[in-house]
Amino acid sequence: MQQNRKWLWIISGLLLISLSLYGLIYSWVVPKTAAWTTPQKWRMLPLRQSKTVVQDYLGEPIPARDPKDSTYEEWGAGTKGKRYFLRIDYADTVAVGYSIRYHYANWLVDRNYLIDSFSVK
Repeated sequence: MQQNRKWLWIISGLLLISLSLYGLIYSWVVPKTAAWTTPQKWRMLPLRQSKTVVQDYLGEPIPARDPKDSTYEEWGAGTKGKRYFLRIDYADTVAVGYSIRYHYANWLVDRNYLIDSFSVK
């Protein structure tokens, strides 16, 4: 009886440690490291500039899901499972805001993190 209780405490302790590590890694470590490894060009975005200046600076955007919606453009970077997405919002072809998102996926988790965002409206 005493031996069974000892193993129950050991298994419970290991489960608690595992869940704590999972929470620490995917709630704090992954978003912090993603913020540090954001593509360098995305750190100084040309807001309040025209769409052509933004495209000259960043290159061609990802093709839009809805070609009629010209209020934003998106760029992507990274490898499969660790992708960054930059979205720039426009008002009358002038860049007025942006958001940087990080998508992390592996066999255990599939999450989206908001890394940074700003608006001049």
